[in-house]
Amino acid sequence: MGDWTLTEERLAELIVLAQPFPLDSVPVQQLADHWVSAAALSLQSAAGDSLAGSEALAEAAWLERREAVIDADREARLGSEMALDAAAAGEIFADGRLRLVAHTLRRVGPETSSSERLLQQRTAERLLTTLVEGGSWDEVVDESEDAASRSAGGLLGLFARGELPTTLDRAAFQLEPGQVSSVVQSAQGFHIVYRPRFTEIGTLYLEQLRQRFLAESDAAANRQELTSRGFDVAPAADVVLGRMAGDPAEWLESAQPLANWEGGILTGGVVARYLHFLPPESLAELAGADEDARIQLITELATRELRYGDAMERGEALSPSLEEGFAAAHADEIEYWTGVLELDAADAPSRSALARHMELLVSRQLDARSMPPLFEQWLRGRIDHTVRPRGVLAAIVLARGMLSGAGGTGGSGS
Repeated sequence: MGDWTLTEERLAELIVLAQPFPLDSVPVQQLADHWVSAAALSLQSAAGDSLAGSEALAEAAWLERREAVIDADREARLGSEMALDAAAAGEIFADGRLRLVAHTLRRVGPETSSSERLLQQRTAERLLTTLVEGGSWDEVVDESEDAASRSAGGLLGLFARGELPTTLDRAAFQLEPGQVSSVVQSAQGFHIVYRPRFTEIGTLYLEQLRQRFLAESDAAANRQELTSRGFDVAPAADVVLGRMAGDPAEWLESAQPLANWEGGILTGGVVARYLHFLPPESLAELAGADEDARIQLITELATRELRYGDAMERGEALSPSLEEGFAAAHADEIEYWTGVLELDAADAPSRSALARHMELLVSRQLDARSMPPLFEQWLRGRIDHTVRPRGVLAAIVLARGMLSGAGGTGGSGS
């Protein structure tokens, strides 16, 4: 990246500043990757690339646009058959078999140090005390570390018994409307689970219920469609998918077919795009998954692409309001990064601005925020860069020495 270099020494300093932070190669690699992505954005902005242009927007909104097209196709095919009114929704809500569940989360993972884990647990207990003493749910959700649900009041979705992780499932199906659980631990961290009242979420419950029934009808229709179109998984496709899980970015340009049907194929490049939206732990699970699990994922992605391709052939187009929404969301994203990386400053691109951003991030004075995955890859693909795994390990060793010399302990792992 020219003279933009993250040295082992500088990465070690960031690790020390981040304490409590695990001295483990996975989170430290993620920290280094974030530096590369932020640097790439700074450099491309200075080079005159339109970060809000059509190419960048297409990458940033790739999954959302596909979801919107597929949803519209499903509604067009099956929506008229799905009649449901508020009275029927109220009856289903009352019997409790399908529950709209909300939560707040303080996140921990396998790499989290014991001291930070304890801190997160105590924070969750403090939030529960806030509720017990009359605080509002919205107040508690504001401190949730699940960004995806936080903006929706902590709502996770509509679930039947057995569809949530075990501890969350047990808590959710013990609650009456309006009740909150005690602090519940899962692999994600420490949760407080809330079951909203029907008066709070009746309209949303009706819509989620309708979408669930619509999805069930769609699943049956999809099975019939795959059969009629001669769907077939390519030989050894499951093995290829396992390799892809190790580094999806290497497969983004792959034309290798993983499945085919009358009128279409599922290529490695398209699958790699979907894999970019999976968290590292899910990719690790996929890499170790059995043949049946991998083929199931290939079939699900192929079904999506079949429906998407059919909609495109029919000339389906998204509404102008949706397109405007995607553009506005991307513009907000660029505005955020323009601010934190000082992209509109006179001295941009500024390594000093990037250094300040990293220090604020690791010292938790700035909320962690990721770029849209494919937009991030688009940026990284436009610069020459290398992240050396040995350099990451060397930085961990240096950080361990700094912490030991200062009397600190740091997280465990290597």
